[in-house]
Amino acid sequence: MIKATMVGQTIICVIDGKMYQKTVDTDAEVIKFYKQALNTDENNLDELKALKEVFIGDLTDEERADKKEFEEDRLDTDLKKSLTEWMNDISNLGDEHFEVKGIKLYMKGIGITIPEFLAAEFAIRRNNGDDLKSMMNFWRLCALNPDPRCREDLYKFLINNHMVVTPSGYFLAYRNANVKKEGNRELNEFVADQYIKFKSWKKSTKKQIIIENKEGGEDKYFVKAENLLEKFYARNEGEFEELGTVYELYEKIIKNDEHTTVYTDAHSGTTKIILGQPVSISRSQCDSNPDQTCSKGLHLGSTNFMSKGYFGEVGLVCLCNPMHVVAVPYTGGQKLRTSEYLPIGIAEYGEDDKVIPVQTATFEYEYAEHTDEQLEEMLNNTRFESLKDHKIIPQELTYEDFRDMVSDFSVSTDEMNKAIQGRVINL
Repeated sequence: MIKATMVGQTIICVIDGKMYQKTVDTDAEVIKFYKQALNTDENNLDELKALKEVFIGDLTDEERADKKEFEEDRLDTDLKKSLTEWMNDISNLGDEHFEVKGIKLYMKGIGITIPEFLAAEFAIRRNNGDDLKSMMNFWRLCALNPDPRCREDLYKFLINNHMVVTPSGYFLAYRNANVKKEGNRELNEFVADQYIKFKSWKKSTKKQIIIENKEGGEDKYFVKAENLLEKFYARNEGEFEELGTVYELYEKIIKNDEHTTVYTDAHSGTTKIILGQPVSISRSQCDSNPDQTCSKGLHLGSTNFMSKGYFGEVGLVCLCNPMHVVAVPYTGGQKLRTSEYLPIGIAEYGEDDKVIPVQTATFEYEYAEHTDEQLEEMLNNTRFESLKDHKIIPQELTYEDFRDMVSDFSVSTDEMNKAIQGRVINL
């Protein structure tokens, strides 16, 4: 079996320690390739070659390099052509979500120009409902970022580093950390891992019981559904203890009870990191200069940036809100700085000590609720002009635009959550 991840209509695989990514046109195609990855024998060279062909085709390295250069040039030209044609259609026929003013593209209700690179992506995805909604959610959050450089460069950074946008508009990123307070680390990591798995499988975490083998051994913890407990005990001898449901134990981790493992950054050793709790600092504490690669702020990166033991002994999988990004490197960078992120799980490493991409699961809705609360607080309990004065929102935003964006994000998040919950993958 090959490790594989699906996000929307993008599939990501790790083959021989290298990450491959492919975006397809339909749910049926992405599920087809996902199944192929799961059914691929890592020790079967023919099956591995067949899976690689899904992503890169049967080419030599030289042919592939020439093809990549050609396709990048062609893609740039085709993207601009597609964008120009789409903008002409919007000008002549109108559009439900977008409008054109002069030579610039806007999303209705947001008076900030969509960057050309991102606008071209909208043009590609305009006929794909789910992908278009994901990109619209991304832009709603990105447009709330007060730094025009971040709004301009963030999506290009994500594409260059093979990082994907989730349905609610966040993106998946990684960082390493050290253990600050041990707690029951083995149990915490087991609970977090099981929570991610059951959420991604669209199964209830409230009916899955975590059992501890009091005699220890290699398999110290088990998960069994409520209705399978009798069979479990009938088939296993030893002393076992039911610790609670996956949901209950994950809630304990979030609420920081005495058994919770607390992580911290390797640089300062002062940041408190707990799975499921947003990590944040004031934006004013961050360095917004994109030319400074190692500076003040919360650092996140792509899988290429991560390696085992690099600035931390434990890899964390995180969700990041585009609104909170403070610095994006112009070229070649593999990490950025943000003022907030949500750690959602422990990263796994392959044989080459590189991070294996994981299933994003359904943490998004919980984080979106947190974002909703932040935006509602800003809208209702903070003087609007002070938000601009303190560079919390863009200077270009009107109060009416900001109010509508907060409302639209809330509605879209609810819609995306229903879509996520309704998508069932039968393997």
